[in-house]
Amino acid sequence: MKSTDAVPVSDSNALGNTLREYRQRAGLSQQALSARLGVTRNSVVNWESGRSRPDYGCIPLLCSVLKLPLHRLFAMEPDGGLTGQEDRLLRQFRRLTPPGQRVVDRMIRALIDEEQAARQDRLRETVALFEIRPGTVAAGAGAEVTDPVPAYTFLRRSSINAAADGIARVSGDSMEPVYHDGDDVYYVRTGSAVPGTDVIVDTDDGAVIKRVAPDRTLFSVNARRPYGRKTEDNTLVVRGRVLGTVSSADRLSGEELALAEELFDAEIQAFRRAHRLNAWD
Repeated sequence: MKSTDAVPVSDSNALGNTLREYRQRAGLSQQALSARLGVTRNSVVNWESGRSRPDYGCIPLLCSVLKLPLHRLFAMEPDGGLTGQEDRLLRQFRRLTPPGQRVVDRMIRALIDEEQAARQDRLRETVALFEIRPGTVAAGAGAEVTDPVPAYTFLRRSSINAAADGIARVSGDSMEPVYHDGDDVYYVRTGSAVPGTDVIVDTDDGAVIKRVAPDRTLFSVNARRPYGRKTEDNTLVVRGRVLGTVSSADRLSGEELALAEELFDAEIQAFRRAHRLNAWD
């Protein structure tokens, strides 16, 4: 038999303790394990005491005999594998009889179903479908008014968006620091311009987002980007009053959005019918 005593190890002896734990769990004596591996019993004793380590060529068979994961042998974090807790639970599961394993399997399935149902209920209660206004609203010169066929998205309910009819995308910087280029804002449909409010307006030059002055004219918050006065010849149609900005906390993760598409199927179909959209659009 070959000896594999020559490789020194650290004082902590984590490897030796792991080997002893898995050998005992496998129901093997030091002599029995050495016979399975083709090494001397003294080699196994030295591994477990921390005086030496197994040769690299011996490790695959050692792990196979002891059903020992490689990451556990070297006390490494698993790369895409089981965590320490998962590994422990799996080992305990394997010690059960087949009837016991079936009981555990049913319990796990029931817990997963309960958690999935609870998650769906929470999503139903805390998420709503919002219409996305086509095109952008300019915080600067007008953005072209596009064909009014909106899309939709799902966002978390909040005190700000409770009354919102939809969201619109801001372009330009003339409303900084209130609204920035690329911001999404909530709006409620209205045809009136109340002084001191921010409104979305369709103009001859395109759609804009501006603040209403006391004399009911429109102006930019950013003084460096003034908005010129319009004459009576210009067509101005107020479309909505801005309620606030869509925050990152309002947005859903990709997984949540996919789940919302399933849960809100009836609302989506109603939205498509209302805007004469086909299911594949």
